[in-house]
Amino acid sequence: MNTKKEFLYNLLIIITILILDVLGDYIIFKKDIFSTSLDLFLFKTTFTISLLLVYAVNYIYSVPRFLFKKKYAKYFFSFIAMILLFAGIRFLLEEIILYHIIGIHNYVMTIPISEFISTYLFDSFYYTLRVCLVSAVVCLFFRFNQSKEEMHHLQIEHEKAKLSVLKSQISPHFLFNTLNNFYEELYDEKPDTASDIMKLSKLLRYVTYETHEDLAYLHKEIAFIEDYLYFFKRRYEDNFHVLLHIDGFIHSQKIPSLILIHFVENVCKHGIINDKNCPASISLLINENTLELKTKNYINTSDTYTEPGIGTKNIKQRLEVIYKDNYILEHQKDENQFETYLKLEL
Repeated sequence: MNTKKEFLYNLLIIITILILDVLGDYIIFKKDIFSTSLDLFLFKTTFTISLLLVYAVNYIYSVPRFLFKKKYAKYFFSFIAMILLFAGIRFLLEEIILYHIIGIHNYVMTIPISEFISTYLFDSFYYTLRVCLVSAVVCLFFRFNQSKEEMHHLQIEHEKAKLSVLKSQISPHFLFNTLNNFYEELYDEKPDTASDIMKLSKLLRYVTYETHEDLAYLHKEIAFIEDYLYFFKRRYEDNFHVLLHIDGFIHSQKIPSLILIHFVENVCKHGIINDKNCPASISLLINENTLELKTKNYINTSDTYTEPGIGTKNIKQRLEVIYKDNYILEHQKDENQFETYLKLEL
């Protein structure tokens, strides 16, 4: 759901709450809603401003950041902070600013200070709880619908991808059969060349058949990167200077398919990889629950002949769909060097 429509729905809900609040005063306290004094109107206005502020803080910050992520303790403390925020803003507007304008306190100031504070905080707790419950339910409703739309979009894209794969099955099958024939013919006379053909077939087979799902096994992604770098090494021979360092324990972890190769491809296509004085580096750090990728390369200023990759923009879109904001992607560029840093949850 777009932001404009969501804002209009929230505005309608807030107006409904305010109308019900006025009707409640009429029904419970027998206040005449058509002969409201200026003083009462001003107090209602300051009360509404305080209420809207808490509604916005809870809707925009506390619920998405804490409640949706099951950080209940942090949400509890944020709720306490919202009670104090509501009480503080309301006290400032009603008991200080309005008092200096109209000379009337909203609360009786002649009672003992302890009784005044307890009454004021209890009222603030009641009103804050009410508005937080409403804003949390509304926020949950909109996020639920947003998630449904995203899932529906992903299902459509997945079905399109499956259809595309079915249409292209004949061509890859023919290609792999041809490569296998080459491998068999060269196996005895040129075993090194035959081995390279088998490695190329393995690389193409992985891209064609094993990367249709959103997630892939980490060990297969790493093997794919190693095969990809192998062919660059074959091309440049002893002049290939890209250091691949992998640290950590690899077992059955999964990551988004073909994410890491984007950064490796950028190093090889847009970086200097054939100068021992300007080596490029790719490092993978695999922890218990996270993966960190760091790349560093000198910028090739004459790479106009290279074809652009799928682009960092598309990579970010995939990461946002899968991880929301639970990932880190950073780039750093100066005159000669380019660095990237990616951190994902496994």
